[in-house]
Amino acid sequence: MKPLSRRSFLKSTSLLAGATALGSTSLFGISRAFAKAVQGTNDDVQTILNLASTAELFATTHYLAAINGDLGLGEVQVNYLKAGFLAEQDHYDLLVSLGAEPVVTEFYVPENLFTDKALFANITEVAETTFVAAYLAATRIFSEAGETAFAVTTSQIAGVEAEHRALVRQIAGLVPNNLPYAQFQFPNVSDAVPVLQPFLDGSGEGFTGPVPPPTDDEIAALRAEADAIGYEDSTPFAAM
Repeated sequence: MKPLSRRSFLKSTSLLAGATALGSTSLFGISRAFAKAVQGTNDDVQTILNLASTAELFATTHYLAAINGDLGLGEVQVNYLKAGFLAEQDHYDLLVSLGAEPVVTEFYVPENLFTDKALFANITEVAETTFVAAYLAATRIFSEAGETAFAVTTSQIAGVEAEHRALVRQIAGLVPNNLPYAQFQFPNVSDAVPVLQPFLDGSGEGFTGPVPPPTDDEIAALRAEADAIGYEDSTPFAAM
């Protein structure tokens, strides 16, 4: 297995010919940082890293709030969420190790999201479906660039996000495995931003916040439960 490194990952930027770079100053403004890529071009590597890490940080914030909320879930279902949290945290840690910088670090959510099980399940399904599609977009970009290890890694993450989507559908009482293929909705990772925008800037009707991300102590506490809930964190990424 070829090891991933920040240097080798960012080096692939030069292979993405025609990519539209957002520029460092754009990271300080949501409207510019989340600008849609010019049609016919690919997101650059730093944009993929930044947007993916923002989504993963939102996911950890979302799942922790649900774990601590009042959704009336059983122990098995809460363990689903704890394992989901740990997976999203592992994704986030990997992205940050490769140079990712989340564009925002606090998030907004619909009122009653963590007390209304049906609302929580619906919103989470939308989010996870979006994450799957965004990682498939990243897989396409890395495949075109000949970056096989990174394409495999984003595919691995997409597969886990699809598991989360299935589990939250089960929580909602829906058929979990209702699709023959994961939905490929976006040509670029940045195309997913409009779906998630209300969670990032509070622009949605009835959204409240901001909700802060998990603290180091909260992350450590859930990591301490990994063995008890059967979460395995030793699966290698970037299979060749």
